[in-house]
Amino acid sequence: MHEEMRRLTAAFAGDWAGTDAVQPSPYGPGGPGKARMTVRPALNGHHLVLDYVFDRGEAGAFTAHGVLTWDPDVAVHLLFWFDDMGYVPATPAPGLWGPVEGAEEPGAEGYTFIRTSPRGRARHRYWWPVPDHMETAIDRSTDGGLTWTPFLKGTYRRQG
Repeated sequence: MHEEMRRLTAAFAGDWAGTDAVQPSPYGPGGPGKARMTVRPALNGHHLVLDYVFDRGEAGAFTAHGVLTWDPDVAVHLLFWFDDMGYVPATPAPGLWGPVEGAEEPGAEGYTFIRTSPRGRARHRYWWPVPDHMETAIDRSTDGGLTWTPFLKGTYRRQG
């Protein structure tokens, strides 16, 4: 297994529980909710399978399925993202480990993936301020990534 895949697995693998808060958007009203993320190694540890549920009670739930991996041919991490909105990703989201823009903790490092679709771009950021505590943020851009609008912010604890 490649060293970058080992780092990805150490950071993400496990059962995570926490809270997310989504901002109002063209996709629906904003608000907080409980979130769960389960991330498991698959296919001899070459990939991670991610299952996500964001439960907002009476406001409904949002679910997603992702695959995280490392592509040694181009030296980049990839996020394949599918969710219950039904859009099919044209390409995986490339990402790298490094400084996390907008993190509240100075010098925070983590993963940033940028998904591109006909509806714009989504920047997924994941970082770990302390062991077993993950912060997440998703921002949207409709101008090719020149400006970003906060869409979702979450905080999680690894379970077990």
